[in-house]
Amino acid sequence: MKEIKIKGIFSVLIATLCLSSCLKKDVMNIDTEETTSTIMELQFIENGSGSTINSGMQYFSGGALTYPGSHTEDTASYNISLAGPVTLGSDLSVTVGVDATRILDNFSSDSISYELMPDSLYHFVSTTAVIKAGERIAPMKLVFYPSKIDITKSYMLPVIIKDAGGKTVSGNFGIIYFHVIGNPLAGPYVMTGTRYNYNNGPVSWSGPAEIPSPNSGTTPYSGVITASPVNAKTIQLVMGNIPDPVSGSAVYLITGDATFSNITYDFAKTFTDGYSNIIKYVVSYTPPSATQKASFHLMTKYNNTTGNAGNDRLVDQTFTHQ
Repeated sequence: MKEIKIKGIFSVLIATLCLSSCLKKDVMNIDTEETTSTIMELQFIENGSGSTINSGMQYFSGGALTYPGSHTEDTASYNISLAGPVTLGSDLSVTVGVDATRILDNFSSDSISYELMPDSLYHFVSTTAVIKAGERIAPMKLVFYPSKIDITKSYMLPVIIKDAGGKTVSGNFGIIYFHVIGNPLAGPYVMTGTRYNYNNGPVSWSGPAEIPSPNSGTTPYSGVITASPVNAKTIQLVMGNIPDPVSGSAVYLITGDATFSNITYDFAKTFTDGYSNIIKYVVSYTPPSATQKASFHLMTKYNNTTGNAGNDRLVDQTFTHQ
């Protein structure tokens, strides 16, 4: 079992800044009007540094589960925390659990309708913990099963402090919104395609109806690859085997419209920064529905330098959802 701690991903939005500007930014954040009280909170543990990050709607994005779909199980670490100026004079037993009524708390801000995560997708290592007298933290663990998650669906698991032994639960930080953003275009695809190589400068290309004869051979593509959801409308797919200047693999960022009746696509910034003269075509697209899987045919021409003196490439790929 691999343990992965939750990492907070924060959007720099004015609304978020307004919500959180009145809150202290130290480890033991609490509501400012309750600074003289003993307050119970839940806290994320940031990946890598091990430092704590606040929970609640202000830090909703920190609860995003981004484990690889191939993993059979991963463990999220979080804390039950005692905030405020007073420590405990005796041991305190605290209980956590799921509050199914909170799954749409986010709806007014991002309009994603989450389903309550079924209990087959997670397991509490324990729902109770004891904060010892004189201490402030009780570490907790929650196991998720990524390989069982249907990545076309949006799931939420609102974890709250259910029993704080008579202590007050923070109105800001008493809940963690663990969640998975689903997307009907996400999942495994059978991919076939070809890269046409043109050396010694740019080549003229008038669009999908014409493929100029390559002067430096071709590279075939085939296999089954996974489209990962970036958000409820956009997926990420690896583009052929083209080396990305920074991350090692060039990616398509494919976005559906409001009803997924059409798609557009772009690339990660590291790709667009490293290559030039990019021309994109959605040659064909079959939208997902209750009776059919999505498929799409993309063609992209680019120059493999940031100027015009490099070598052109034409990538022709078809993806069929499984």
